[in-house]
Amino acid sequence: MNLLRRWLCPVRCLMLLLVLCCAAAAAKPPSPLPAETRQTRFLALSDIHFDPFVSCGYTKPCPLIEKLRRAPSVQWAGIFAEFDTHPAKYGEDTNYPLLTSALAASRHAAEKSGAKFVMVLGDSLGHNFRSDYKKYSGDTSYSGFQAFTLKTFEFLTAQLVAAFPNLNIYIAVGNNDSYRGDYVTQPGGSFFRDVSLLWSRLLSEPADRKTMRAQFPRAGYYAVTLSGQRDLRLIILNTNLFSSKAKGQGISQAARAELDWLHEQLLQAKNRGQHVLVAMHIPEGVDVYATLRTRLIRLISLWKNEYIQRFQAELSQFAPQISGIFAGHLHSDWFQVLTFPNGHEVPVTGVPSISPVYGNNPGFKIYSYSNATLQIADYTTYYFPLNGGQSWLREYDFKRTYAQNCHQCPVVDGMNRLRPRGILADYYKSYYALQTKSQPITTQWNPYYWCAIHHVKPEDYMQCLN
Repeated sequence: MNLLRRWLCPVRCLMLLLVLCCAAAAAKPPSPLPAETRQTRFLALSDIHFDPFVSCGYTKPCPLIEKLRRAPSVQWAGIFAEFDTHPAKYGEDTNYPLLTSALAASRHAAEKSGAKFVMVLGDSLGHNFRSDYKKYSGDTSYSGFQAFTLKTFEFLTAQLVAAFPNLNIYIAVGNNDSYRGDYVTQPGGSFFRDVSLLWSRLLSEPADRKTMRAQFPRAGYYAVTLSGQRDLRLIILNTNLFSSKAKGQGISQAARAELDWLHEQLLQAKNRGQHVLVAMHIPEGVDVYATLRTRLIRLISLWKNEYIQRFQAELSQFAPQISGIFAGHLHSDWFQVLTFPNGHEVPVTGVPSISPVYGNNPGFKIYSYSNATLQIADYTTYYFPLNGGQSWLREYDFKRTYAQNCHQCPVVDGMNRLRPRGILADYYKSYYALQTKSQPITTQWNPYYWCAIHHVKPEDYMQCLN
């Protein structure tokens, strides 16, 4: 018995030691991620196209619009909850149920991913906003329309604040965002002054609010250093000025002044050792959808050629500092790779619309960039299937789709793996309109959409087609 006790004692001691070691290991906090793998995430929304008139149908004047006109914007949510209750439909802009659903889903995705800020890439207002206001209100005055438009922006701004109370929200101007009409810009006008006061409240830093209120009223563009990320600058452009459809007095001078300002911002970022994110509504390049509708009789560019050439020259000079370009307007999920003679590449990504007006499903994205390199590392697209879906779904992760075996490479590496044929091309076509066949990409992919991925200048695009 004594022999057995002498043998069991060391065994028990050894077992006790192992238990204590395991407990200590379990209690030890996890090791921090290596610096090269840490990432920062942010949310991107675009083309909300909120339409307060969509539920009016054939009723003119519309009781909903009359109530909205008389009520302050802080009461609008309660009014919409009573009058605008039907599910969203393909072919219509965003109604109140879709707006609240999209904000709730994007808030959940932002919280789950730990997003640090929000981008909204323009076109907050629905299409035909001015004509619909006249139709459903019976008011043909400009002052009445301006007051209603401003209250709509107040309402949307409040909705964004309620959805993302602790995040900075950076908003770009879209071509529908105006007191004057689609694609109409009034540099230095009352719209930019009013909106700068609204949107500057979405920035937490007093210096950023002051900067926006100083820069934005000129023509709707501004730049800030991201809060908590001193080596990363965000430049938000008003590319409506560069559009081939741009209208308004003094817009040519304003467009050239904006490009001069952009040069100074990029130069400052370079001198400060900063990288840059560039956000905009209308991207440069060929409007493939519109070009195909002309049966290729003429090539339709999204920007005037003068501004394409100038912008490309700026990108070429400062490409090492530019981490990525983000755009909306096309209501789809797309990307481009801009390659310059010096060998540098810049990724451009499109954010899908919340509005399903062109037959696409609503969607948004969560992006991430590397804290070490400040390059865009990945993004995830979420969408809502209107044809019977009950909830928002995670559609795909860029890196898992296009660069499965490359854990620390930037997104541009995955973009360069896309070819005119193959499984990645099939993925791209499927994701473009968020699981719908509403766009001609499914039948006109190669060469028309394929060439647009690598060529933004009209002459280069035509050479690719031929």
